[in-house]
Amino acid sequence: KERQLRTNVESTVNALIAKEKELPLVREEREQLVKELVDEALGLGPLEELLRDPTITEIMVNRFDQVYIERKGKILLTDKRFIDNNHIIQVIRRIIAPLGRRIDESVPMVDARLRDGSRVNAIIPPLAVQGPTLTIRRFPEKAYSADDLIRIGSISPEMVEFLKVCVLMKKNVIISGGTGTGKTT
Repeated sequence: KERQLRTNVESTVNALIAKEKELPLVREEREQLVKELVDEALGLGPLEELLRDPTITEIMVNRFDQVYIERKGKILLTDKRFIDNNHIIQVIRRIIAPLGRRIDESVPMVDARLRDGSRVNAIIPPLAVQGPTLTIRRFPEKAYSADDLIRIGSISPEMVEFLKVCVLMKKNVIISGGTGTGKTT
């Protein structure tokens, strides 16, 4: 259903652009314009392309003109931009509306989840003094197995065996670490 809607909107936008004689675009520019317009109309605007990239583990909107991503543990500034602060707030509202949640001056902070399970945190003024912020924490599609963790050097085979024994013996285990270090995994 969503795929069909996207296809219909793309067709409509392409037809409108084709009618516009004063907008000479090469094919790549036209495709990019159509993609951006469809993402804005049906999705989360500048975030859509980032959400399609499975290598991105976190998206951080600090200001309308400052969007960072985390990829392979590295924080990178992107070229993605929002029009202004109101544009960010509209995207936040699009995220939380299906959940029956709201965000405004009386409720300036919200935690939510996207359909894929990604965690969302948004803060707007008056709590966010510099303007609205939005963070989306994404999770891998497939959880790492013990063998995966050993292969990438995150844990030793001996530690895996130790943890297995702890679980079998029903011992308390504390898992700690910084944000994004794999505590949940």
